[in-house]
Amino acid sequence: MESEENNMKLLDLFSGIGGFHLGLENAGLKFGEVYYSDIDKYANAVYKYIFPQAKGLGDVKTINTNELPKGRWIVTFGFPCQDLSIAGKRKGFAGKRSSLFYEATRIIRDLQPDIFIFENVKGLFSANEGKDFIEILRELADIGLYDCEWQLVNTRWILPQNRERVYFIGHLRGRGEPKVFPIRESNSINETIQSEQGRKESRASCLGTRYGQRWADETYIKCNQIGIIGKDSEATRVYSPEGCARTIKDGGGLGAKTGLYAIDLNTAHGSSKTRRGGISKDKTPTLDHNGAIGVYENSKIRRLTPIECERLQGFPDNFTKYGDFDGEIKEISNTQRYKMCGNAVTVDIVKMIGECL
Repeated sequence: MESEENNMKLLDLFSGIGGFHLGLENAGLKFGEVYYSDIDKYANAVYKYIFPQAKGLGDVKTINTNELPKGRWIVTFGFPCQDLSIAGKRKGFAGKRSSLFYEATRIIRDLQPDIFIFENVKGLFSANEGKDFIEILRELADIGLYDCEWQLVNTRWILPQNRERVYFIGHLRGRGEPKVFPIRESNSINETIQSEQGRKESRASCLGTRYGQRWADETYIKCNQIGIIGKDSEATRVYSPEGCARTIKDGGGLGAKTGLYAIDLNTAHGSSKTRRGGISKDKTPTLDHNGAIGVYENSKIRRLTPIECERLQGFPDNFTKYGDFDGEIKEISNTQRYKMCGNAVTVDIVKMIGECL
């Protein structure tokens, strides 16, 4: 692959804000051409702003593979997971959104990429009593060209967010043997990423993220729910800020997207010039960006900020702040930024995979 790396092409389906693209580039892969496909105008605007040379293809259902150039391809996709999620109605592939998987396999049949990679929720294994995952294996086996491997991976192995996702890789036969998985928490690539981030064997608390140094050198603790505001739901659960953040999601309600975190009121006051929310300004400059939204047992309750969500997904600060809307650069609302981060793949997990390809 290395001898032809500049001729390798990337097709990023259901591309969102480009987590697959960024992760593979961070792993050292180079692409001569990049194409992306999504129907969300805000995600497309961010993708265009960050990767201006990439070519947008619009809706995956309208992609004509005969119009794409010949050559060696990597195809990535994270097809919509709402019909497979444990939190959803579990319609599986009978659901309109998750059935878009077949659009991805149509394109794989036509392009015959060297490698394809897709990501989905943990519920992929159990949807429809496991029959949907068998259908995936059957569909890919019917193509007849790929050796496949897969693994359930948790973002918290390298970043302070509890996010379990299935990663599935297909290798075109004759181009190399499957060798990426298993990836484990003690994987040497994982340790390299942690060393690069200055964290070695420790991880940051979810709210103690340093702005300049990226991750604070603090002890890793699991996500810890400490209470509920009102009726129990994903949107009302309160978590301790010391440790792993809850999974960032695209949901509705007070704290559904990021979770709610309690900041002790006794330490939440100080000089307005130097402190915000009890954490020094140089560590978390955006701590009060959304303001406190409630009180729970002598604590301020707040969401994570967009920058914190970006960091917990492995993106650079303010990656989602601006978008290119047909040549006009506009700032994007926090609501859309939360949604895009919740729908994204974790960049550093993709980097781990890319390093093994």
